Amino acid sequence: MPEADAKPKIAVPIRKILPSQPAEKRLAFWTRAFSGLGDISLPAGFDPAQFEFYGHTWQLPRAFVQVNGASAMALSRLQQVIDERPIQQMALQLFVKGGATGVYDGRALPHAVGDMVIVDYAMPYEIHTPGYEGIGLTFDKAIAPPGLQANAHGLMLAADSSAGAMLGAQMRLLVNHIDGLSVAQAQSAVDGILRFAGTAFPDPATTALRDHASLFERASSIARQRLSDADFGPDALADALNVSRSKLFRAFAPHEGVQRWLLATRLRSSLHSIVGWTGPLKISEIAGKNGFRSEAHFSRAFSKRYQASPSAVRALANQSQTSLPYLIWVEQNQGTEPTTIEAWLDSVLGEQGLP
Repeated sequence: MPEADAKPKIAVPIRKILPSQPAEKRLAFWTRAFSGLGDISLPAGFDPAQFEFYGHTWQLPRAFVQVNGASAMALSRLQQVIDERPIQQMALQLFVKGGATGVYDGRALPHAVGDMVIVDYAMPYEIHTPGYEGIGLTFDKAIAPPGLQANAHGLMLAADSSAGAMLGAQMRLLVNHIDGLSVAQAQSAVDGILRFAGTAFPDPATTALRDHASLFERASSIARQRLSDADFGPDALADALNVSRSKLFRAFAPHEGVQRWLLATRLRSSLHSIVGWTGPLKISEIAGKNGFRSEAHFSRAFSKRYQASPSAVRALANQSQTSLPYLIWVEQNQGTEPTTIEAWLDSVLGEQGLP
């Protein structure tokens, strides 16, 4: 039998990156550490020698506890990345310094200090920040409390709410004292935080944007996974949903019909690939990954919808002065537009005097 005064195993960090390391080492570590999560990049014009990254990660039996911060960066986990690098995990994230803009399945939300958000890594996700520090709890979806199990992706809890203040305090206390806790104690604290989070966030079933029971939401989820299939159309979607064409068309009547909605979804995904800092993909590659049979077909459809060619929009996105205004625009509009990046593009094209 163990001695009565034997100390339990202490939870210790498995990674520790200190700000005193040279910038190139911080950048290399950050690139390796996040490569499995998504496509990562620095904003155009950002000097890599100025890059800052630091963080601790504690591994527990059923979760990771993370504290990290970084200077300007972008991370994108779109459908292609999800297919190539599947992750059956979720995260509860608290912003403690700086700010960021998160894009959750095409819906942009600004985040300030004290805000908390749920991220489901099985869903499209992007994060753009001019600098931040955060606390994160990452856990398997299988152990998520009922309130976070379905369609919680992008649910946000504001810092000025009573539940938000209490949940944020619990997460800060955990990281402040975790080095003195046993592994069992730390895991118990995480379990308690997640149980409370399951009751603190708004119920997605009662939120119109997160109505997981609707046929349209189910259709949207299937379509996003098959955008690269040029043959995927209304008939294939009806078959995947096991519904009649007439029922499918009725569900999409407010969205200008199935065919137009699919085209708009493909073009919006393409726009995110061009503007969302997802890496140096060729226009032809972006066209193929979004189900267009040729670059010419894609360019015609893109130019008709956005009144600018894909190459012209890429040139705007590559200008160092356009990245920050995108974040500012989102903050000013508070994510009220259903397709924020499209509304932002309209404003940029207007300022540039382009047709």
